[in-house]
Amino acid sequence: MAMILDAFVGRFVGKLSEFIGGEMSMMLDVKDELKKLQRRMERISGFLESAERKRYADRNINMWVTELKDIMYDADDIIDRCMIEGRRLLEDHPSESAVRRPLSLFSCFSCIKFRHKIGHEIRKLNDRLKEIEEDRSNILSTLERTRQGDQLSGVNHRQTFSMEIKSDVVGTKIEEDTQSLVESLTKEDHRKCRVFGIVGMGGVGKTTLASHIYNDERIKENFPIRVWVCVSQEFSETILIKDIIKGADRNYRDAETNKDALVCHLSSVLSKRFFIVLDDVWRIDVWEDLLRIPFESATASGKIVITTRDTNVARNIGAEIHHVNEMDADSGWKLLCKKVFGDDDDEEEEEISRLKEIGVQIVEKCDGLPLAIKVIAGVLRSKERSNLEWNKVLKSEVWSMSELDKELPGALFLSYEDLSSDLKQCFLYCSLFPEDYEMHHDDLIRYWVAEGFVKDNLMEDLAEDFYRELIGRNLLQPCNQWGGLSDQAGNYCKMHDLLRSLALFLTRDESIFLGDEQSPNTNSLSKLRRLSMVNAGEGLEVPDVIKQQKCLRTLLVWSYETMVVIKNELFESLRFLRVMDLRGAGLESLPDSVGDLLHLRCLNVHRTKIKELPEAIGCLVNLQILNLSGCKSLHTLPKAITKLCNLRCLRLQGTPLTHVPKGIGKLKHLNHLEGFVMGHDDRRGTEDDEGCDLEELQSLSSQLRFLEINRLERTEPKGAPVLANSSFLRTLILKCEQLKDDAEAIAIERIDKIYNIDLSPRSTHLQRLEIHYFFGSGFPSWMMSPSLDVSFPNLTQIILSDCKSCPQLPPLGLLPQLKSLEIHGADAIKTIRPEFLGPRASSAATSFPKLGKLLFFRMDNLEEWSFGMVEGVGEERRGAPKLLPRLTKLELIDCPKLRALPEGLRHATNLQELYIARVNNLKEINNLPSLKSLVIKDWSRLEHVENLDKLQLLRVRLPDSIETSTTDADGQTERLPQWLLELLQNAPAAMQNLQKFKLTCSLLLLKTFLKDGPNWPIIQPIPQVEIKQHWHPDRSSSYVRYTKDPPTFEANVVESEESVD
Repeated sequence: MAMILDAFVGRFVGKLSEFIGGEMSMMLDVKDELKKLQRRMERISGFLESAERKRYADRNINMWVTELKDIMYDADDIIDRCMIEGRRLLEDHPSESAVRRPLSLFSCFSCIKFRHKIGHEIRKLNDRLKEIEEDRSNILSTLERTRQGDQLSGVNHRQTFSMEIKSDVVGTKIEEDTQSLVESLTKEDHRKCRVFGIVGMGGVGKTTLASHIYNDERIKENFPIRVWVCVSQEFSETILIKDIIKGADRNYRDAETNKDALVCHLSSVLSKRFFIVLDDVWRIDVWEDLLRIPFESATASGKIVITTRDTNVARNIGAEIHHVNEMDADSGWKLLCKKVFGDDDDEEEEEISRLKEIGVQIVEKCDGLPLAIKVIAGVLRSKERSNLEWNKVLKSEVWSMSELDKELPGALFLSYEDLSSDLKQCFLYCSLFPEDYEMHHDDLIRYWVAEGFVKDNLMEDLAEDFYRELIGRNLLQPCNQWGGLSDQAGNYCKMHDLLRSLALFLTRDESIFLGDEQSPNTNSLSKLRRLSMVNAGEGLEVPDVIKQQKCLRTLLVWSYETMVVIKNELFESLRFLRVMDLRGAGLESLPDSVGDLLHLRCLNVHRTKIKELPEAIGCLVNLQILNLSGCKSLHTLPKAITKLCNLRCLRLQGTPLTHVPKGIGKLKHLNHLEGFVMGHDDRRGTEDDEGCDLEELQSLSSQLRFLEINRLERTEPKGAPVLANSSFLRTLILKCEQLKDDAEAIAIERIDKIYNIDLSPRSTHLQRLEIHYFFGSGFPSWMMSPSLDVSFPNLTQIILSDCKSCPQLPPLGLLPQLKSLEIHGADAIKTIRPEFLGPRASSAATSFPKLGKLLFFRMDNLEEWSFGMVEGVGEERRGAPKLLPRLTKLELIDCPKLRALPEGLRHATNLQELYIARVNNLKEINNLPSLKSLVIKDWSRLEHVENLDKLQLLRVRLPDSIETSTTDADGQTERLPQWLLELLQNAPAAMQNLQKFKLTCSLLLLKTFLKDGPNWPIIQPIPQVEIKQHWHPDRSSSYVRYTKDPPTFEANVVESEESVD
């Protein structure tokens, strides 16, 4: 049921109307029959929203809806074929008009044959629709007609959903549980493998608790190997083991396919203390038959946390069980308020008080399940904050939808029903991804567009709004690329397993997910349109029942490099595919028959082993998305790629292409071009095509939203801006490749012209800018402009990497929306002066008003960083700018010559984290009144650290060899650096907020912190202390751990061990 009838029919009627009004329908002589089809669709369209809503409670309506959907899918395929044939005819006879010379266009036998066949199919469609329409008396009479405008298409126009996600934490229960479990997990014991089980019903917060534990700093420090995997009901043994291996070893390349070999590899890769979360375990066999032996025979010891709904599973595994109970009403109401009103609810106190009575009743209907409360909060956020609207939610009959599985809370279905029809389709489509899968938001957006769920001139922008609303309604959960849940909405998200179960239930007649070795168990009357499957064999094996139906629209295959073959004849039964995703497969080629998939909109072969694409790919005239990224064996593209006239997105990054065929500029719909290669790599031979130059971009610039250009050193300047019309450009990434010194000297003048003139962006919508390996004499003039804020008012993220010859940074402080700035490898920068803030640095203007994160990395020659403050003066100079008011994190890494932090940094009143590594010439850190976390690594010349009143975390890693060692009568010992000794001695008075001190040092220095050591009194006043020896691969590290309240002390030293409570 990924098709929502009223949304699908609405778009289809629009598409049909456009086709009827064009020249193609006259050429094919089908205009009259199509008009009849259009009229019939328009007559019933007003009843479809009501039919979708009532189908769950009425079997007759459900059968009527199912039959109408079949007709609509067939109608969509027929119109597609008409458009393909019509386009071919127009291309064959470009100078002829159907009105002026119709006979000449239809003189060929094949065209007459097509007209006859398609006309017959359209008449059959009309007959089927007529029969459907005649059911008006006993079906349509029970339905209400939706008035025009009642059902809004797309996102909710009243409520705007931001990408800032409110934390789920309310009350103290989860923090107390986290604290207790982390203490148990980090407590030293002699067991090789210890298992903890978090048990509770679906949606109660098991994964949230496990995520808090997984991300706790104590877990990160105690376990060098941390892995999070979702087991789920549909797990594949080989894929699960590979996922754990990949988590433990980021460099692993999944070559093995034999289970026994994988089990041995897993044991060996767990060579350091490991912490593994097995989320959503359903059966004991995953432990007994698969994971117990490799974990227990691993090189190192470890701790395992499982989450499960079944107490018996945890008990049989031998886990120490922690139960997660339902939320009490008070905590549930606090969570609802947090999600609806946000954290700053003081101003809305009166409104919250007025709605509390109804709100508490809504919370009670959620049965104490945090997931249910969160999705209902998403519904309430979209409503007017009135008793009337909230009462409608409370009294909705949808709470008790009888068809639902008993484990699916009614709140979930209510939140689904509150979506617009367009959003329902997008939400349901997410269930095709494996359970707990990290979905990239770009993939979702492109698939929704390919399936036709989004219709607009700027389809990707509208799809982005859909994504934002699903996140805002808590129907998708933000996560990082490794699956960890996040409070910040970024590029990845996942779907809670209960919401996925709901979506799979609602789509069961049309879509199916098949795990490893599963077979479809479908109703004989159902026609499956979407298949997502785990394919563990060498060949792509689509179930026979699906091949026989010949109506599949989406095929997503999860194969982990095992699949290497697609038979040529397979595509004969998949001719109506719209989306085909073969990412990660071991495929080396696609069969020529891929060119027969004329309806295909999206082809994803990301990270496959494909060596070449067939020329037949040029026949895919409807293709909108082609993802060839990460195909390491692909060096050339067929010339036919320039025939993909509807292509909107081409991804080539990470694919070692010699060139891109000339003619890409003809693709007038292309708006996302990633990894675009300039010129030709002549070292690989002489081809006829010399590759693309900058002129190819001129005709594309007006619609481009994303542009990444590689190998810019291989092109020639054109002397005119090729991005002059790039008004929609959101992301611009420019890359050169490093040249030899003699070649670079010749190329500098050329590259300066290219960056200054040809690649000057003219988009006020630009949000992300990256420049890599730029070897010009200075940053481009458009970056150095004093009106940078006018040219780029929406720029939020900048990365400048290895711009080695640029002596001065641009005035980036002018940018009003800049939130993240990273500068790497700027070797020519010796000083950063007030010009970095912008020409208004002498005025009272705010510099870097939105910047939250600033990173300087590998700045080998940076000696001075100044904001223009008068050194040694307590107050800032009159008229000086407001500096970095939102900066929360500053990182300085590998800046060996930097002598001092800028005087004005103390005016960055929100700076909370300072991370400094290998800044060897810096002598003091002081006067940072808001700093909460200070990390100092491998630094030998520091003299003073002071005036850090709010510091809570101090983390220090001393160099492996420090110059403070002495020899006394008892033998060799080592002293703390003087700055650290003074800081810790003064901590009780000068740093009253200090909660945690962590030190990495030599074994000799570590022993001075034992209870009989000279440094033991220094750490006693600090609430939490952890000191550990420098890590070495051939030994286990010694450590000292101490907490003040409750008083605990643990030590593990090579020569002696003590453990005292």
